[in-house]
Amino acid sequence: MSKKALEGIRVLDFTTMAAGPTAGAMLADYGAEVIKIERPERGEDGRKFPPMIDGESLSHCWFNRGKKSLAVDLRDPEGLEIVKKLIPTATVILENFRPGTMKKYGLDYESVCKIKPDIVYASLTTFGQKGKYVSKPGYDIIAQAMSGIMSVTGEADGAPQKSGFPLGDLLGGLNLFTGVMTALYHWRDTGEGQYVDISLLRTLIYINTPLIHCNLGPERMSKRQGNHHPTMCPYGVFHCKDGDIVLAAAGKRIWESLCDLMGKPEWKEDPEFVEVSDRARNQKKLIALINEWLMETYSGQDEALEALEAAGVPCCKVYNEYQVWSDEEFRANGWLQEAPAMPNMPSMPTFVTRTGNCDMSKTPAQFHRAPLLGEQNVELLKELGYSDEKIAELEARWPHQHL
Repeated sequence: MSKKALEGIRVLDFTTMAAGPTAGAMLADYGAEVIKIERPERGEDGRKFPPMIDGESLSHCWFNRGKKSLAVDLRDPEGLEIVKKLIPTATVILENFRPGTMKKYGLDYESVCKIKPDIVYASLTTFGQKGKYVSKPGYDIIAQAMSGIMSVTGEADGAPQKSGFPLGDLLGGLNLFTGVMTALYHWRDTGEGQYVDISLLRTLIYINTPLIHCNLGPERMSKRQGNHHPTMCPYGVFHCKDGDIVLAAAGKRIWESLCDLMGKPEWKEDPEFVEVSDRARNQKKLIALINEWLMETYSGQDEALEALEAAGVPCCKVYNEYQVWSDEEFRANGWLQEAPAMPNMPSMPTFVTRTGNCDMSKTPAQFHRAPLLGEQNVELLKELGYSDEKIAELEARWPHQHL
């Protein structure tokens, strides 16, 4: 097999929960050696994320796939010394604590640079490292709220809605990965490390495309539209007898094909519907007409989708999670696959999960199981020159899981 894309890159991963671990796992997918630094006994809080199988977190198996685990107590001078001895061997450090936390341990960027000047050091927080919000506690839902994304999500006459999954955390983790990769590209060419500051809030502001309308004044800011688009119609969720479908017929050719399918060729010239802007302006009426046609003409989703696809109208079912998980095409494409759990999870030794973020022809992502807490303690301590007797002493002081 060819060399992995990130082979030779060692990452010290101090991250917890979801956002930071996402980036570390992605680096591991592409061949980096990612050492997860955890507290002894309990490990990081993400090890208690549901769903739990045999007392272990299945979510941990995803968020920390492919990593090694080093369980040391950073409050113990000997534990901190171990981590500082590892720093010269590392290329990247990831952390997602509140600003100032790493400095308490002498593990902030400035301190680490004295040990490893070319380190790529990446911090992930809700609000970033500067400004008046820097010390404000933050979570995914706070980033969703303050980014404006919640204000444009939900029904027009309803309350703002958060995403059904942790949008800020997962996109923040993806942004952390891309920031580190960009910094590594520069490091490879110049030998220079740098500090990478990733904010969950900034990440969501970055993807909030409707903000551009505010240049035209506050009266032009976007409003909640529910499951339909403010400037394109039909483009949204429609109702069949047995469930919902999406159809997207905003373009002229596709719209005219839909008109023919509905037996309404006259709509092609109707001033209310002829242009996409006309249809958007009159979308309340048009959406009701399309819903009525779907309910009266077809027995359900499958029949309606077959007719729409034959007419060249982009459409699909609105999948629930189980339909995504069980879709044979997704598995055939390699987007979902069976992966190993941890060895102390006999009730579920493997599980079906998402795979890499993309396909790569030469250096594809490779999945490996998540570590038990402190599973690589002996391996890493021996690398640093600790004797068997000293390792036994430290393991007694910092209990963790064993194979």
